[in-house]
Amino acid sequence: MNDIAMLAADTSRTKYYVTQLIKNNLQPAYVLVLLNSGSELLPGQKESGFENELVKLLLMANIKYDVAPTFDINSPEVIMMISNRSESVFIFSGFGGTLLEDKVLSTGKFFLHVHGGYLPDYKGSTTNYYSLINENTIGASSIFLSHEIDCGPVLLRRKFIAPLNRKDMDHVHDSEARSKVLIETLNQYLDSGGWSFEFKKNQGGETYYIIHPVLKAIAIFGE
Repeated sequence: MNDIAMLAADTSRTKYYVTQLIKNNLQPAYVLVLLNSGSELLPGQKESGFENELVKLLLMANIKYDVAPTFDINSPEVIMMISNRSESVFIFSGFGGTLLEDKVLSTGKFFLHVHGGYLPDYKGSTTNYYSLINENTIGASSIFLSHEIDCGPVLLRRKFIAPLNRKDMDHVHDSEARSKVLIETLNQYLDSGGWSFEFKKNQGGETYYIIHPVLKAIAIFGE
């Protein structure tokens, strides 16, 4: 995939993505790694020291990479590194809750993101917990990021049956669903020679916010 790079924060989701990309022979041409330089875990991290595993995966697969000087994707240094790359599309796998600011979205690159929810019905944060409560499913949708949250054109969306054990939704089941949609999206791109969309006008739906702990417990354990 010579025209596709990746923005990869050291999270459990990124590890899942990279593992599946390698397994399916869909290695990006280049990866810009965002490491957590602090002592506390950032959203999306399950354990410390994960960056060593991420770099090891990239080295084993002979994927070219650089480590960014900061984990802030909206910093001038990271923006410059993105702008200087020849690839036109970046698979985005950032730290949880990270939003790309206008100065990143204005680099002329396309940012392929897999949202953890079935669009346009479930926009916003922690949406798969809400869909578990509402309809006993989880979802994932691939989009090109736009200035509005989760409102970019939708390339592919899928619903999945709720996992039997929901205790590790954040680091396992959500990542698995997103990875399946990412792989299918990239395979469609390679098969057709271009990007295809389910719909470009991603309008309507409901925007959710970080789920309350009580509702989260209901989603995981039931009433």
